[in-house]
Amino acid sequence: MVREPEGNLQQPAKPVLPTKYWFPLLVALIVTGAILAVSEFSSRSFNRTRNDLGQSMGLQSKLLELQKNLAQAEAGQRGFLLTHKPEYRSPYDQAVTALPSIATQARDLAAEDKPGRDMLAALTELIALKMATMRSSLERADTGDFEGALALLDSTDSRALDARTTAAFESMAQRNTAALADRAARWEDSLDASRSGILAVVGLNAALIALLALVLIRDTRRARENAQIQASFAERMKREVDERTAQLSALSEFLQVQSESEKAKLAGELHDELSRFLTPAQMDVNWLAGKCDDDGEVTRRLTRLTELLDSGIDVKRRIIENLRPSLLDHLGLVPAVRWHVEEACKAANLRCNLDVQGNVERLSPDVEIALYRVVQESMANIVRHARAGRVDILLERMTDGIGVTVRDDGVGMADVKVAARDSYGIEGMRQRLRAVGGRMDIDSRPGSGTAVRAFVPQRLSEALDATLTRQNE
Repeated sequence: MVREPEGNLQQPAKPVLPTKYWFPLLVALIVTGAILAVSEFSSRSFNRTRNDLGQSMGLQSKLLELQKNLAQAEAGQRGFLLTHKPEYRSPYDQAVTALPSIATQARDLAAEDKPGRDMLAALTELIALKMATMRSSLERADTGDFEGALALLDSTDSRALDARTTAAFESMAQRNTAALADRAARWEDSLDASRSGILAVVGLNAALIALLALVLIRDTRRARENAQIQASFAERMKREVDERTAQLSALSEFLQVQSESEKAKLAGELHDELSRFLTPAQMDVNWLAGKCDDDGEVTRRLTRLTELLDSGIDVKRRIIENLRPSLLDHLGLVPAVRWHVEEACKAANLRCNLDVQGNVERLSPDVEIALYRVVQESMANIVRHARAGRVDILLERMTDGIGVTVRDDGVGMADVKVAARDSYGIEGMRQRLRAVGGRMDIDSRPGSGTAVRAFVPQRLSEALDATLTRQNE
């Protein structure tokens, strides 16, 4: 028997990997495929959610731009109507140009959301109605009818339209905020699911830990970048809103100051111009009455003419006092408030009590007119709305400032915030006080009356300086 050399003997083929490693490898391959599937699904989910978030944030931005431009248009229009200066119309003209483009962009962002698209269409229609109302008022103003233009803005229909527009903005913002929260939650859910899957894969397949770590790092970096982008966007929007709010407040304060200046100027002109005619006419009529001995028709007509002239002088005085109380300029806050309260209570048949505590000395003109307007507006609201029988007014000198409280026993208010939001008079009082560093609080309950409290910080040394300045003038 011939034996072949051992080197030529055929050895059985050895597997590349031991058999015991094939099952883990198979599991690893399956897990790798699962990793790929999960990664692809997560990537698509992230992209879809990111696109949805981008659309929602873009729509939110356009809504804020719509609201901002509408507020600028209204502020510019009202500034023009109050000051009669054409440069105040610039914000309105800019808003007229910008609003259609912004509305179109918002509609494009909401194109895939039918309920949101319908709400946006309703909001756009309300904005169009609001702009039409402002355009009508400006057309009246262009003809010289500024009072009619302001009356149109302050009409019941206009205020109702403002309320509907505000409600539409709030509804749209709430829906968009809810959509953002839902999509962010879905983003978080997708991220959590992805992380859980990756952690499970890491536990099952230690050999793929490096790859899984890279995936985790990538996903974490994406989430951090997106969070930074959202935080930066939110901060930028907040900063813009704060800037616009500050600008509107500054504009409102400026308009209050300009309004008082114009009222004072108009009061002075009315006094000077009308006195040139009414006083000599009264003197001539009195002279004629003294020269006429006839007790017949001539005397009766002269008497009637005298009464008409006296009434005209009284009307002139009342108009001038309403525009700019002369008592406030010559005697100070306390006499001016006392006169106004007595006149208002006499006209409305109210029982009034004015209590002055401390030495309420002469103050700076801005502080005096601000506190006087608070009393004036509060009395007007009491007469119009409170159905009160008694009014108590307190002027109080404190160590750190001047306080004014106007309290009535009328029907009160159920919701002070809603009433203040819907009342231009209340907001006007707040703006006046804010312009001189003061503040105002309103306390009211149904059936328990209303108390308006205003406070302007002013040290005694500042008040003495103001008094000495007035004396030197």
